Order: sequence, then C-alpha cells, then structure tokens
Amino acid sequence: MNFAPAAPGCVYIVGAGPGDPGLLTLKGAHLIAEADVILFDDLLDRRLLDLARADCERVYVGHRAGKGKKNQEDISQLLITHTRAQRRVVRLKGGDPYIFGRGGEEAIALHKAGIPFEVVSGVTAASGVPAYAGIPLTHRNVSASAVLVTGHEDQNRTSPGVDWKLLAQLDSTLVVFMGSRKLDAIVSALLEYGRKPETPVAAIQWGTWPDQRTVVGTLKTICEETKTAKLESPTLILVGAVVGLRDQLNWFENKPLFGRRILVTRSREQAGHLRLMLEAEGAEVSVLPLIEIGPPDDWNELDDALGQLSVFSWIVFTSPNSVRFFFTRLASLGKDARALNGCNIAAVGMSTTEKLQERGLIPDLVPQEQSQRGLATAFEAISVSDTTILLPASSIGRTELDSVLQQRGAHVKRVIAYKNQAPDPSTVEVPQALTQNRLDMAIFASPSSVHNFSNVCSATNENPSVTELLENVDLACIGPTTAQAVRDLDLTVALQPNESSIPALVRAIRDHYSKPNK
Repeated sequence: MNFAPAAPGCVYIVGAGPGDPGLLTLKGAHLIAEADVILFDDLLDRRLLDLARADCERVYVGHRAGKGKKNQEDISQLLITHTRAQRRVVRLKGGDPYIFGRGGEEAIALHKAGIPFEVVSGVTAASGVPAYAGIPLTHRNVSASAVLVTGHEDQNRTSPGVDWKLLAQLDSTLVVFMGSRKLDAIVSALLEYGRKPETPVAAIQWGTWPDQRTVVGTLKTICEETKTAKLESPTLILVGAVVGLRDQLNWFENKPLFGRRILVTRSREQAGHLRLMLEAEGAEVSVLPLIEIGPPDDWNELDDALGQLSVFSWIVFTSPNSVRFFFTRLASLGKDARALNGCNIAAVGMSTTEKLQERGLIPDLVPQEQSQRGLATAFEAISVSDTTILLPASSIGRTELDSVLQQRGAHVKRVIAYKNQAPDPSTVEVPQALTQNRLDMAIFASPSSVHNFSNVCSATNENPSVTELLENVDLACIGPTTAQAVRDLDLTVALQPNESSIPALVRAIRDHYSKPNK
C-alpha cells in the first residue's frame, strides 16, 4: 500500500493505539518511518520507535500524573520549533489523539502558529482495551450505545464537566478513562443517582499489553475488588451489562502463555522473531542481550575463501548468523548464490536451513539431532577423506565438529564470518522481572549466552549468584549443546525442543505450561 510522502514543515499527530504495537495503523507506521523527529508519550510500546530511521531524533515528552518535565505548552512549542526548521515531525500519542489524548489542544496551538498539521487516528483504548478483555462496547439486546467519559477532570473547571446524574439514568455502556483514582466517588455517584448495585463493572489495567489484568465485579463490589487486586493506573473502567459477556469472549487472557514472564537472552538482532512468537501466545517478554553479533575485525580470511569457492567440496553453516554474514559479504564482492555451484551444503538445523532457503538454496545435509555434534554424526555416512571443507563461523574457537572432520581425513578451513562477543556489562540493562524474582522462564539459545549470563548479572546486580537469580525459574534451551552449558553451571534444564528451531522452541514452551501444576 502506497502513501503520500511526509512533508517537511508539517506535524503529523499520530495515534499509537492502546499498547499492543500491532494496533498501529499502516499510515502511522509509514509516517514514523519518514519522520525527522518524533515526540512521544508514555503508554506506548517503545518498539514502535524502532520503525523510525536511525538518524531520527526521538524526544520523550511524557508527563503522566504530572510526573514529567514537559507541560502541554512546552510540548506545543517544541512542535512549532521543529516544524519551523522544516523537519518532518511526528507527534506520537498513545490511543487516539482526539479521545482524551489532548491532541486537540496541540492541534489548536499549531493552528494559531500557522503550522500545517494532519491527524492520524489510532485505535482508542475505549474499543481496543475492552476487546482484549473480552467485552464488546455494544451488543444486540444488551447495550445499544456507549458513552466515553473522563474520571479525571481539569481542576480549574468552575463546574463539573461530567453529569453523573444523567449518565446513571442511561442504559448505556460507560467507558471511564483515568478513573482509577476516583473510582470510589464515581461508583458512589452512579449508585446515588439510580444505577443498580448489581450492575456489572470491569476494571482493566494495562489493557492490550502482555501484563493486562482485569478485575470484574459490580457497582456494589468493584471498589473493594480493585483494592484487593491492587490495580493502579493506567486502568480503564467499564460499567454495564456487556461486562457479563466476558466469560464467553475472553480470548486474550486465555492464550496459552498469558501472564507468563519470559526472559530471552539472544542478541537484539535475533530476539525479535522469538519475542513476537512468544507474545503471540500471550507471554510478557523481556530481552537481556547477552551476545553482540557483528562483522569480523578483518574480512581478509573470508574474502580469500569466497574467492576460491570452487576448491571446497562442502560448505558447512553452523548458525543463521553464519548464513547472513557469508552471503552479505558474497554480495559485497559482486557475487551471488551461483558462486556455490559444485559445492555441497550442510546446515546445522532448521533455523539455519530456513535462512539458506530464503536464498534459494536447499542443504544437502541436515542432521536429525540439530547440533554440531549431530552434524558430525551425520557426516559419518559420507566420505570426507581428502575433501576440503569450508566452515564460515563465529569468532569463538574451534569446535568438536572441526576435530571430527579432520580426524576422518578432511581438510577443514574455518574462517571467521562474524564476531560473537559478550556485551559490556555496564551498558546492559537487566530486566526488573529478573532482579525482582518475577520470571517464569529464561531462554538460552547458545552456549555463549549461558557463559555470558553470570558475567553480566554479577556486574549489574547486588546478588550475583547465578543459582539464586535463576531459582524457581524454568530454563529452556534451544539445543543440546546449550543445554549442556546450562548443566555445567549445576542448573536444571526444564525443556529442550526436539529440533533446534524457534517454532519448535515456542511449541515446547506452550506445551510445558499447558501441563497440570504449571
């Protein structure tokens, strides 16, 4: 789908939706990608900022509950300043800008300053949050209308803006924004003016986010229910008979991994796909990048191998990264997959195979046990004596695979295709779910991530013991080599998929938590 390019000197007020980044509109994503500067609020998934160019300036202007440095006038002035500099400006706001998002105030300020602007509507919390809680705003024979109100009015108003007496008389679904702190007063007013005590009520905290929590009660009980559950803002309040449909329509909170807190320890580049698959199953995912993947310090060794591919009988790829860097460098030298003509290709597992298939290549050898040890075993059925084998790999040293092939008479040329190193512990932010012992599971996808775990955590945590940090945490490993690295630390592996691939890992995690007592 094509959109008109963003214009310099214009402000685009974009609704980000209520939380789930998948609810961003296509036009919103297009404008973020073209922005020179983005002014963004609280209550939006920061991954949306990853859609922007690397050189895009990102400016945080959040001020929830008065806890920010920027007031509304400051924000409006920033928009005007950036736009007069002929920049393409996106004002990214949670939910919909024109539904309790103060987008109208900013648009009026731009109008007064003679600044052109456009408004891109977002999925409002009024519809998105109840949908994720299994509650429709309207339903035939249950509720024919819905009313959106604020529970937090401007303190400077001389008279109330919300007529609770009138609302209490309406047979409508009431959607109350910013009402958690005023819930007692709201409930009292509705009861006083005639709403029945048994009217169903739902309070939804962090709606559409993986840590969504929903408390259901009645006007008579909801205040006590929310206090017991310790719900805090942001919480959306729904009042009306439609709340009673939640038992039949609660799809989001019934996902297999809903409420599970899972730590992914892959590099930032590799964590995305796994994170998305886990979140699709309902998990709340934190990322602790324990590996930094990058190009080698020197390309000469790989370039030399790429210049004489015809001498190799086999090219063995032992990770998706080896495929990515190998073919990226091959392309930089003006060559493509045709340069591999005459070479047999081996892949360590399905994830590596998928990366090869994306380049139109089908491996000649994929082991049943998807590990380097399994690959060495698979080569036992193939004569490799006096053959020359290319092994583009990471900067980590030689492995058992090299030794086995050489013992069988092969000439193995291992070249560094990419650098695999531990991050600087001082630059790593350890997720609170780990430091506060709120994790259900930690995932390790390589031995190096296991080895780097204790180093990073000991430098950033007051309690550096790996055993204590991972106490009561299920440990998942993508393959046998990684699992052995975990056991070498005297830790227990809770699960390992039958094949070393991300889809198989996610299926294994889902099955693990579907068992009784999990």
